[in-house]
Amino acid sequence: MNTDLNAKIKLLVKSEKAILNLEMRRKARETLWSALGVVAVLITLVILNITIFLYLTQSFTYAESGAILTIANLLVTILFFVIASRQERSAEAKSIEEIRDFAYEQLASDINEAKESVKEFSQSATTIKQNIESFTNGNAFGLQKVIPLVNALIDITKKR
Repeated sequence: MNTDLNAKIKLLVKSEKAILNLEMRRKARETLWSALGVVAVLITLVILNITIFLYLTQSFTYAESGAILTIANLLVTILFFVIASRQERSAEAKSIEEIRDFAYEQLASDINEAKESVKEFSQSATTIKQNIESFTNGNAFGLQKVIPLVNALIDITKKR
């Protein structure tokens, strides 16, 4: 049982490490996409804004041109953050999580078995202790009640 428990704990630790590694890779990809989104927004704001603003000022006032550019910049920013947030876990991560959950279940089962064994051992030790105490007190097999009778018989035989 000890070998099985060690193997299950090792499996659990390995699966946790693998999940952590996959999560770190996913977060790195998400961060990369977010950073690319920020860089793209900055480039868009610098170059495209100047061009569009100059174009819009021919048809609109300066205030209207600024409002149109603000809305366009906001939409581009939202687009990149939506792409960054759509990074999902891979099938590999899901299968490793299943292995981890299985290891947790097996470990919990082993711990429950160990608890039951300790409980049974404790009950057996209590029973043995009670039996030993009954012998040392003279209570075994009802001897406490028989001893005065035996003493009386001994006294009668001595008097004869």
